[in-house]
Amino acid sequence: MPAEAVTTSVLDLQRIVIKFFAVNPAPADPGTFIPILHRWIQTRRVEGMLVDVADYGHLPDGPGVVLIGHEADYFLDSMEGPFGLLYSRKAPLSGSLADRIRAAFRAALVACARLEEEPEFKGTLKFKAGEPLFIANDRLLAPNTEETFAALRPELEGALRSIYGGAQVALVRDARDPRSRLTVRITTSEPVEVATLLSRIG
Repeated sequence: MPAEAVTTSVLDLQRIVIKFFAVNPAPADPGTFIPILHRWIQTRRVEGMLVDVADYGHLPDGPGVVLIGHEADYFLDSMEGPFGLLYSRKAPLSGSLADRIRAAFRAALVACARLEEEPEFKGTLKFKAGEPLFIANDRLLAPNTEETFAALRPELEGALRSIYGGAQVALVRDARDPRSRLTVRITTSEPVEVATLLSRIG
């Protein structure tokens, strides 16, 4: 595919996934999250229309506990490595790709902050705000190739500059399997808290 076509294709990406890994291993009982997420539905704790909670904790390497929404789903799982919170956008967002990435980061960070505040965890659940994972959840628009990554990179870096400020940010594409979704591991030059990033995004 010509470079111009790759760039245009990537710029249309809507299905964006952001994951923040937890500092500590997964709770011994993933079911702990179920009443919390049901409470989120009742109190509209995070934005969007929330529909239901699904428990896949009994499946080895499964999607864990899922808060199902109309616009996006929230996963508490270990499918992409260590345990963490994964935000998966489904409904279209307006603005440029950088704007859509920034909005997905904000939604994921809000969910992380809300979980950190839940009394059930008494401050024991924390997320590594400086080591997120970006996934382009659309193999057609964003195949896992170096050309796609090159076209995506300026938009992703633009979004990350507004989120991480002056911190240096390294992006590494996971190229082990070209059939997998385009996945980018992000690391920052200095530790940062979830609340700090939310204050920058607004």
